[in-house]
Amino acid sequence: MTRYIPILRWKQGERTALNHLAASTRNGVAPHVVLTQAQFNGSSKKSSSDTPPKKAPLSAAEHFAKQVFDAWGKNLFFLDAADLVGDTAKHDLDEIRHAAKKLELYLVPSARYSAPKEYRDAIRRAVKQDGLGLALRLTLSDMTSAPTWISSWPFPVAETDLIIDLGASVASVLALGSSVLTAFQALTNGAEWRSVTMTGGNIPATLTGYVVGRTMLPRSEFALWSKLVAAPLPYSLDFGDYATIGPEASTEDIGGPVPINAKYTLKPDFAVYHGVKEKGPAGKPRDQQYRAYAKDITSKLPNRFPLAYCWGDQMIDAIANSAPTAGSPTSWVSYSINRHIEITRTQLP
Repeated sequence: MTRYIPILRWKQGERTALNHLAASTRNGVAPHVVLTQAQFNGSSKKSSSDTPPKKAPLSAAEHFAKQVFDAWGKNLFFLDAADLVGDTAKHDLDEIRHAAKKLELYLVPSARYSAPKEYRDAIRRAVKQDGLGLALRLTLSDMTSAPTWISSWPFPVAETDLIIDLGASVASVLALGSSVLTAFQALTNGAEWRSVTMTGGNIPATLTGYVVGRTMLPRSEFALWSKLVAAPLPYSLDFGDYATIGPEASTEDIGGPVPINAKYTLKPDFAVYHGVKEKGPAGKPRDQQYRAYAKDITSKLPNRFPLAYCWGDQMIDAIANSAPTAGSPTSWVSYSINRHIEITRTQLP
């Protein structure tokens, strides 16, 4: 089975999307969480009285581990925690691993080739103490220059999951044609890696400048992966992407008010809906815009291919059929990512 690795920022909408995936879908999915300091916080619940709580509040590491357990259970996930705090002797990743072990989570640490030294040291401790190996995220440049650094790679290749992350450049890489195929065919130690995954995303960082309404964008990352595996390659190639969030999109400290946007995934394309703000001369109520998107998705999108078991599709169908509420920006992120993961899993062997 081809493994699917969606790269996520661990926002509420993404966690909800994972939580509602069908049981059969989970078997072929391994989320890759890029955890930022902004998302790494302890429990925000506070006592309603002056009486001290019976239990100490969860630490940031314990809170994160519980979030993973609640949304994803004990299934495999990758974690890049390079943005968190640490030095060469101790790192937040150590605390997360300790909390994850208590819940029996299946955590494989991940790092970019250019990760800070203190994080690389934390990865070494994880590999040595947990015995689960690691994931290495490379840029295309890192991949093609591998012959110059592979001899100094400190971990067994057979214990390393290689993730070739093309980021937002995936459409440009696709346009390179045969040269990119040659690069992937010549991957250093190709079949010796524990696994190899190609990932990237064609969703833009912002919809500023897009026309109001629906725009269709090609899923260039899936098109490129399809061409590579059809070549064929001398090794198995798994697939990854950034779900429906742009690889370079800012997801923190977003000032408002902002236009009401939404995204929906078809097999070959993304349907991107760019709306207007709720207030102002051209403003429209949020519910009105979301209902219009839902009705367009359910009645006008060509080759929609709805999935009866897909929670995201069910919620969008309900909104199109006059559900009491049309949802919020966070809930629409959860609908679109849930749909995206479900439909992508059906496309992979």
